[in-house]
Amino acid sequence: MPQPPYTRADWRPQTPMPVGSTRRVGIFGTGWGTRVSVPAFREAGWEVAGLWSRRPDRAAHFAERLQIPYATGDAQALIERPEIDALAIHTPPHMHLDLCRAAFDAGKHVLCDKPFATNIPDAEAMLQAAEASGLTAMVNYEFRFAPLRQQIQRLIADGEIGDVRHVSHDLQTTNPMLEFQRPWRLDPAHGGGLVNELGSHAIDRLRQWFGELAAVSARMDSFPEQELDPQFTSEDHISATFEFANGAIATLSMSWVTNPPQGMRIVIAGSDGTILATSPGMMLSDGEVFLGRSGEDGMSPVEPPVDQPAFAAGGAITTSARLIDAFAEGIDSGRSPSPNFQDGLQSQIAIEAMRESNATGRIVRLA
Repeated sequence: MPQPPYTRADWRPQTPMPVGSTRRVGIFGTGWGTRVSVPAFREAGWEVAGLWSRRPDRAAHFAERLQIPYATGDAQALIERPEIDALAIHTPPHMHLDLCRAAFDAGKHVLCDKPFATNIPDAEAMLQAAEASGLTAMVNYEFRFAPLRQQIQRLIADGEIGDVRHVSHDLQTTNPMLEFQRPWRLDPAHGGGLVNELGSHAIDRLRQWFGELAAVSARMDSFPEQELDPQFTSEDHISATFEFANGAIATLSMSWVTNPPQGMRIVIAGSDGTILATSPGMMLSDGEVFLGRSGEDGMSPVEPPVDQPAFAAGGAITTSARLIDAFAEGIDSGRSPSPNFQDGLQSQIAIEAMRESNATGRIVRLA
């Protein structure tokens, strides 16, 4: 079943900001943080008040270029800025726990990037810190707000294909991390690899549509480029089978060494029909959705609702701005909308179950 609009309703309420106030955010990271997060926050009506990088000169360079008033290489200095209401953390995941704890201690709301953590204990500690703080805490699974994903979610929720029976999810692409020159994202010790990078999005996509996972089996393979440093050798191909708590089954095939890339194809078979989604990209941010009902010949395209202009575009900045709107609503209402830190923990549990299954050759049940 699709995830409810909010989870963990017992998180302590906060004092909402006065109506009409301009929210201010501090950004950690000069990769995704400056390329997507800065324009997305501005599109959502926030002021970007500060920027951090491990390299102070890099922070200063991007702050001047993007007209951000404060830049620093001191993480705590950014966290403690009194004018900042929230922090967007776009750093390697091994830094997330310490930064989140410090942010919550300083009374700041947090939007944390994925991969959420490098292990389950860190993910659990991040969730516990968020719950104890009573502040809004969300994970940057921005493509939950992509038009096609929401379209599919509604078709499933409205019972257009009846009870979901099985799903085939296939993605064949090239490695975006080589293009973005982010070698740490290929290092499993720092949260890199196909499972963490794109697999985490796939897990969140499946959980958004079908609910909690019950079991997983997985195999991973590596086809390293000769020029890569051996420490940056991670899995390049995944074959996995997921069982959901509601009885549905999903098979996942992912590769980022398919050249030329073939994009994404998802088939969702239900008791009363079938949904087909195709996309040339990696995140189902654009493409087509088709619906066929049992007993009919062929599939028919599904048009987006004309009364919802939010379906007009689905790029990373636009979908991030929609997620930030949900983040702001969470701050106002004293809640942490999905995707929140509970979703981040569940994704981390699934990721580690996949790695355990690959190492042992066994089906892994998820608690």
